[in-house]
Amino acid sequence: MNSNSHGHKEPTQAEIDAAREAFFAKAPPDLRESRTPPNGHNESKPAPQRRRKAARPDDADVPTIFPSLDDRPCWRLYDEPFQHAGRAFAAGVYFHGIRHVRNDSTPLPIDRWICSPLRVLAVTRNREDDEHGRLLEFRAPSGRWRKWAMPMPMLAGDGNEVRAVLLSGGLTFNMDRRGDVLQYIAAQMPEHTMRAATATGWHDGSFVLPAQVLGAEDIWFQAMGRTAPYASAGTIAGWREMAALARGNRLLMLSIAAAFAGTLLRPLGMTGAALHLFGDSSTGKTTAARGAASVWGGEAFVRTWRATANGLEGAGQLHTDTMLPLDEIGEIDPRHLYEVAYALINGTGKSRANRYGEARQAAHWRVFALSTGETTLAARMQTGGFSVKAGQELRFLDVPVAGRYGVLDELHGRTSAGVLSDEIRALAARHYGLAGPLFAEALVRELASGLDLLALHAPVLARFSAADGQQRRAAQTFAACALAGELAVQWGVVPWEAGEPTDAALHAFRLWYERRPDEGRGSEHAAILRAVADFLDRHGDSRFSSIEGSGDLIRDRAGYYRFDGGRRLYLLTAGGMREATKGYDLMRALRALDEAGAITERGKGGEVAKVTHTPDGKKRLYHIEPEALDKIVT
Repeated sequence: MNSNSHGHKEPTQAEIDAAREAFFAKAPPDLRESRTPPNGHNESKPAPQRRRKAARPDDADVPTIFPSLDDRPCWRLYDEPFQHAGRAFAAGVYFHGIRHVRNDSTPLPIDRWICSPLRVLAVTRNREDDEHGRLLEFRAPSGRWRKWAMPMPMLAGDGNEVRAVLLSGGLTFNMDRRGDVLQYIAAQMPEHTMRAATATGWHDGSFVLPAQVLGAEDIWFQAMGRTAPYASAGTIAGWREMAALARGNRLLMLSIAAAFAGTLLRPLGMTGAALHLFGDSSTGKTTAARGAASVWGGEAFVRTWRATANGLEGAGQLHTDTMLPLDEIGEIDPRHLYEVAYALINGTGKSRANRYGEARQAAHWRVFALSTGETTLAARMQTGGFSVKAGQELRFLDVPVAGRYGVLDELHGRTSAGVLSDEIRALAARHYGLAGPLFAEALVRELASGLDLLALHAPVLARFSAADGQQRRAAQTFAACALAGELAVQWGVVPWEAGEPTDAALHAFRLWYERRPDEGRGSEHAAILRAVADFLDRHGDSRFSSIEGSGDLIRDRAGYYRFDGGRRLYLLTAGGMREATKGYDLMRALRALDEAGAITERGKGGEVAKVTHTPDGKKRLYHIEPEALDKIVT
């Protein structure tokens, strides 16, 4: 027996082994300690095998023991339940430490179960060596292994967000020592490094989804908190049964094609696109949205418009390059709709400051949105006193639900549109999330083989015979849907015939074009005339008085009126004209009024404002004929 410099006797190895065996005979599998475990090493060990009854000293099945005292402290992972020293132990991550009992120098082992099997596979970071994280893999109670790229900033606080995500995914752990899970994760420094993708969609030729990456093995999706509800269930054959019901139902087919079109936005150089199906209640709009959403996920994939502008920005990042279904536009506050109508399709969020006043990096996304509602975008904004801009209307293209049975035209032998609609929704609820990844996988493969999408898009776009400018911009969105549908046919994703998706897109384009009230003029042109007409309707009897002088007291005067052969003409002051065309450039607004023939009299030199005698003296007034506005607006 050895002695140290202080005269204490050091235990022999035999005494240490005897103390260890005595400890295991009395201690429970999980010996709780108040001391925070030190950082150690992550060693994934195979589960020790049960000793056979007639084991020989040199038998290969002698059970693997826990680490020796010299190897502690450390972390180890055991994939399967095992036996050790005659006791049963659960699979999972263990902390192996040591402790000293008071008045006894003999070290005793600590073997504490931390959680069910959990691996730290790789360090994740973006190409700028930022957005660091850890790729975790853990086993749910069902036996399924799941992966999640955890951003490291989630460990900065109390770690509750990390534990919430892991618990939701099926990890189980000792709730009395829940902090040990974070200690274990933070202690691991795996050698393998992967690229972090903070948004879904295209990344260096690969296509990233929360649960899989198509076309690359060194990249993974990483996001703070929960992800968009991408999910899959059922079979692709079952989903195709639902998609087959879109034949003869062009708006339903267009909606499904739009779900695929999100993957084409980046290759086609488009920042975003959106279609808005509007019509009366119970006309199948939500059915179309559910059918389209089933390309990427289940019913939970469909979001509603009941959100703030910030909330919709977050949704944009999680739906990048796929599809963003937005149901019931009537649920969003008009102010938020006004703010988000540009940003959602432009793909750039607000620039915000951090706690130190420094500008944070603005969020970016690229989505194809499919919106539904009983009113148009413009009508919803007007309920809040906002005038829709041409750019907003061109980003969300209003498509009226004008089929024989609302969204549907062909019942495929069903007794009613309601029966067919219920069947479509039922099939979409059972079979979903399979067609989108299948389409994206084929697209990744074909692009890598040299597929030129722009060359394919050009002849499809030519089919729409759109003039330059606003019509062409709208046609590009419909043409993207047509091309996506045709590719889905070619690659066997959908059970349609070639040409049917293009016919559906052309039909929707005509529905959009026929609603335009400007007979070829720009959408902003019509919006200006509509704004002036609405202003005169609202204030014609309260903020205008006769140019002849009626003696009426007018508060906040916007101008005067006079009669000409039974017609009432309005003479707006400069302030009244600026208010009537609020939100538009004044010179652009006056040009639109002039081109519409709404300006009845001019000043010297052809000026659109004429010096006119009024009861309040001479003023420069704009002489407007409301009937000229009505011919354009109605």
